[in-house]
Amino acid sequence: MHALKEVLEFLAQIIDYIGVSIVLYGFLLSLGLLVRTELMRFSGGWSLESYQRLRLTLGTYILLGIEFMIASDIIHAVLSREVDDLIFVSALVAIRTAISFFLGRELNEVG
Repeated sequence: MHALKEVLEFLAQIIDYIGVSIVLYGFLLSLGLLVRTELMRFSGGWSLESYQRLRLTLGTYILLGIEFMIASDIIHAVLSREVDDLIFVSALVAIRTAISFFLGRELNEVG
């Protein structure tokens, strides 16, 4: 049983790293879009739609990354046996879920 717990902890860490990687990738992609959009502004090719596309891209990657992190938090919560850890992980999941909800709503309005 102890070995299963260690494997699940390891998988939860991997899922967490995947979530962070997705957010970082979205940031780098969005940074490139921002630079391109700003350069287009100097040549007169700027539009508000460019910034909305940028926000939609970044928001989508953040949302996807948070979903992975929530999955990892749920695994940690199931494996934890201490009340303090469960409360902390539950609060973290609640905060990330709220962020996901409101970010998803905003992305629906933009897109």
